[in-house]
Amino acid sequence: MGSMTDYQRIDRFLQRARGRALLEVGMRAGGYALAGLGLAFLAMAVAAKVSGPAASWPYVAVGSIVLCGAAGLTLGYLWPVRALDDPAAVARLVGKHRPPLASDILSAVEIEAARTGGAEISAEMAEAFCAAVADAAAPISVEDLIPLRPARRAIWAAALSLLLLLVAVLALPSAVGSGMRVLFHTPSLFEGALAAHDPLVGDVRVTYDFPAYTGLPRQIIEGSTGDLHALRGTRVHIEMRPLRTVRKARLLMGENGAAGVLGADLDHGKLRASLDLLDSGAYRVWLLPLFGRPVREDRAHRIVVESDQPPEVDVVGPADRIELSTPRPIEVAYHARDDFGLAEVALVYRVDDGSEQRILLKNAQGMREVRGTTAFEPSTALLTPGARVAYHIEAKDRDDVSGSKLGVSRTLYLVIHNPREQKEERLVEEREVLDRMLTALGDRIEIENPGKATEPPQRIASLREVHDGESLTLQQLSRAVEEQRRAGGTAKVAASTLSSSAGRLAKLMREESEVLSSHAGKSDQTGLWGRLHAQAPRHIAELETAVLAVDDLIGRQRLDDLAGIGKDLLAAHKRLQDLLERYKATGDEQLRRQIEREVRELRARIAELAHKIAEVKARNEVSAEWMNLPDMRKALTEVARFDSLLGKGDAKSLSDALGELGDSLTALQEALDRNADGFDGARFPQESKATAELMRKIGDLEGDEHALSEDSHALAKEVDGELARRLEAQQASQMAKTRQKLDQIQHKLSGPPPREMGSNGDTAVAGARESIRQLRRLLGAKEWSGATEEAERMSDSLSRLQHLSGRQLALGRPPSPNLLAYDGQVDDASALARDLTADLARMIPHGAEVMSPEQRSQGRDLGQRQSGIEEKTRGLSRDLGNREDAFPGAARARAELEEIAAEMREAGQDLGQGSAHEGAGRAGEIADRLAKLRQSMGQSGSESARASRDPVRIPEADEYKAPREWRQELMEAMRERAPEKFRDEVRRYYEDLVK
Repeated sequence: MGSMTDYQRIDRFLQRARGRALLEVGMRAGGYALAGLGLAFLAMAVAAKVSGPAASWPYVAVGSIVLCGAAGLTLGYLWPVRALDDPAAVARLVGKHRPPLASDILSAVEIEAARTGGAEISAEMAEAFCAAVADAAAPISVEDLIPLRPARRAIWAAALSLLLLLVAVLALPSAVGSGMRVLFHTPSLFEGALAAHDPLVGDVRVTYDFPAYTGLPRQIIEGSTGDLHALRGTRVHIEMRPLRTVRKARLLMGENGAAGVLGADLDHGKLRASLDLLDSGAYRVWLLPLFGRPVREDRAHRIVVESDQPPEVDVVGPADRIELSTPRPIEVAYHARDDFGLAEVALVYRVDDGSEQRILLKNAQGMREVRGTTAFEPSTALLTPGARVAYHIEAKDRDDVSGSKLGVSRTLYLVIHNPREQKEERLVEEREVLDRMLTALGDRIEIENPGKATEPPQRIASLREVHDGESLTLQQLSRAVEEQRRAGGTAKVAASTLSSSAGRLAKLMREESEVLSSHAGKSDQTGLWGRLHAQAPRHIAELETAVLAVDDLIGRQRLDDLAGIGKDLLAAHKRLQDLLERYKATGDEQLRRQIEREVRELRARIAELAHKIAEVKARNEVSAEWMNLPDMRKALTEVARFDSLLGKGDAKSLSDALGELGDSLTALQEALDRNADGFDGARFPQESKATAELMRKIGDLEGDEHALSEDSHALAKEVDGELARRLEAQQASQMAKTRQKLDQIQHKLSGPPPREMGSNGDTAVAGARESIRQLRRLLGAKEWSGATEEAERMSDSLSRLQHLSGRQLALGRPPSPNLLAYDGQVDDASALARDLTADLARMIPHGAEVMSPEQRSQGRDLGQRQSGIEEKTRGLSRDLGNREDAFPGAARARAELEEIAAEMREAGQDLGQGSAHEGAGRAGEIADRLAKLRQSMGQSGSESARASRDPVRIPEADEYKAPREWRQELMEAMRERAPEKFRDEVRRYYEDLVK
């Protein structure tokens, strides 16, 4: 590259000066622009904090940044670049900073421009001039020529401005800091609106459309505060009038509108909005006026959403935990209720760890309260011995908003035991005791054998071993006796005999132990053996007695067990007969399946009996004279034949086969009973005699009580006749007053109860109205005692109504006019009901008041007869108390006789006081109890203790009577004509329902 010309040297200098000038101008313009932006942001932050969030603030902030940036760019770069684009301008800038050079450098630029433009200028003179200018500019530094001090001041200004902004943000976060956030935050409708402390709306009207499943009517609240309170799923319609002119309205959901925005319609000066209540929260009204910023309510309206509670369920069983020897129906009572109606009620049970099974009890169809009882019998195929069944009641509501909810009662349990297995375990233990006792007896006889050449020390050592082993055996024997005492039954007397023998044997063991202990360590073994040898005969004899008693106990239990199974078979056969008759009448497939299950169970029980008979014969546990046990093959063949005919469905063949099976089972049971009774008569003659004597005495008491009951009923009938004659004379005048009061009560209850009283009020009113209807009927039929009871029920229903209305008035909230009026009507009706009840009580005298002197004397005689029978009963009870161990069931019979005697005392008092009806009724019940007691004494212990297939009932549930309304409905349903084929079944069904 060649050397540069003088002008090129000048041009290069000017380019460096231009760059330096652009840098200085750019730094200065940028610094001041940034400083101005910082101060602007500080001012805007304060202004934003004061005025609050607005949609315009982000635009203002961004606009300020753009404006300052544009100003800095324009003043610091675009304008200087354009202004310094001409070399002459740069020469003037240089001359400005270096005046001595100003004229020469500008002239050099102009001369070069003229030469380039074609002007005629002396080249030598131009070159000489440019050389002089270039030499003059060469030593000049552009850094010194154009200093950056002004630019640095601008940078410091920017830094100070930004630092001031930062300090303000950090030092005043609630003012400047939050204002800065407002500048760059796009506000929501809630944030962008002004909070109005004055009301924005008025004339608020709220309409609730409740979920359909509740059955509640539409509710309209005029003059509402705007707060919403309803069940989840309720549709709410809000109507209000804005108090200012607006062009748009919204509902801001949530405390700060974060839950969303709900549109609202403006029509003819009304604001309308609708929403579904699903969750609790709040809302505010937002209004956009014709001019200015939007406004919102300062206080939010509350939204309270109530969840539909699950149903409440109660269950009552015979016990929380009941143990059954065999599967039996369990009576279960249940009570389910829900505010808005039930869908269904079901019983849920689980056997051991198996899956849950459901039994539908009631399709409630929206009923708010369901009561009932059911006989729960889990599938017997699942109930093996030891099975544990957990069961409870579940109720579902009809909530189709949140989903159907489940109410669950507490859980009850039943455990299935196999008493035969427990008895078998006892027999095994008793057999072990018998074997040990036989071993001890044999050892003692062998030790006492005079022909055995053994010295006294060896005999004493052997006796010590036998003594120790017999002590353990005696402990086992005591436990076995105690278990038999607890089990009761026919083995109780044998156990009592064995207990006495075991007591004597224990005394001999203590004496023998004292002799052995007294000679411990002494050398006189001959003397010790002499004392032991003297006691040996009594000990061996007592041990033989105990062995025979244990053997009798085992034999008796074996025969009783077999006889018990025979009775079970007959009971199963009777159930099959009943089921077959129903199946023949209806052809119900479910009945056929039940018959199949019963047949399978019967076959299994027959096989069990056959197996036990074979075991008894093999073990030789019963003497030969009692081993005349029946052959089971015929019964097994006949039950298999019946099972095969069941599939064919031939009714006549089934009846014939079942009859033949019944004959075989009857013969089987009679043979087993003969063995057991014969064994009892031979081995326990005193017990058999005592039982027969007790049955005879109870039969005598039963006959006396029946005769007394008949005479008492005859007296009661005479008293009823006299009472009817007296009432005939005065009923005309009294009936008019009674009917007038009934009309007045009915008029007071003609309207529906206030809604505040709920379903309980509806129930109480319905009960009172039904009592009025029944009372009219009973008075017309001249059923005076029933009318008195019905009047008392009516008075009770009205008292409940008074309590319900009074409770609503005591809640503290303003009562409705309807509730106040109804409360007064109920008070009047209740007073009338009390007067009517008192009138009937005065009109219908007590039986003793209408009795003649002869009838009173007859009643006293009957009372004395009852007292005499009572004394005989107590004497028999005392006699049994003196010998409770004489025969099985003596203690139970004594307790029953004591209860019967107490009832006899009450019956005697009733008769003596002239209450012929009450005394006659009690006498009849007493006679029935004596008959049942006599029959139970004729049963074997195993039979009387055996669980029946009757349902296990809830205590005191028998006193329950079906509601009168239900019974009336059933009676009306019974009048409807049923198909001829099912008429008898339908009649029995309804009769069972109303029992």
